[in-house]
Amino acid sequence: MTDFKASVVAFEVQKNFANKFFSNKAVAKSLIDDTSGNLLDNLYKLLYVFTKNKKDSEKTTRNIIKIAIKIGMLQRGDKFSREEKANLVQIQKNLRTVAMTLISFYQVDHTYDRNFVIKYLTELETLLKNLISNHLTDKSVGRVEQIFGVVKTPEFLDSVYVPKKNSEMREIMGTVVSDLNCCLEAGIL
Repeated sequence: MTDFKASVVAFEVQKNFANKFFSNKAVAKSLIDDTSGNLLDNLYKLLYVFTKNKKDSEKTTRNIIKIAIKIGMLQRGDKFSREEKANLVQIQKNLRTVAMTLISFYQVDHTYDRNFVIKYLTELETLLKNLISNHLTDKSVGRVEQIFGVVKTPEFLDSVYVPKKNSEMREIMGTVVSDLNCCLEAGIL
């Protein structure tokens, strides 16, 4: 007998399909809920104002979508070990903590602590890379690195939180904060 398993082949096809399929923003948006879609749209705007580069902003947003979808596929396909499932719970807790921290720093003046945010984002990046490294390609790990290579930089964070540093980003962050609150209330984060 051979070691052929249809479920393994189907899962590999799904992963490859996801890479191609979710690179189109319109298609991806039709497959995610409106709350997450709004958050991603406004995050894209924030990234675009920061980078002043449409291609880079789209790439980062697309990478967020791809990683989220792939982790969801791995979870639904029951591909995670018991330890990896515990790590996924930790990732979800960290993501929620980061979201609440970002909201708080925006809403309460003079509370912004760049090192605190960078520490949590770095920890989140490490947990994500450890979670996916046994299941996805190096390219996917690179996607995680690309995302955090932008959002955990002091320049990006200061542009959002330091008063009068970048008023356009600060204004967009108000919308992102509203979206984050909606995601937290809906149990998405």
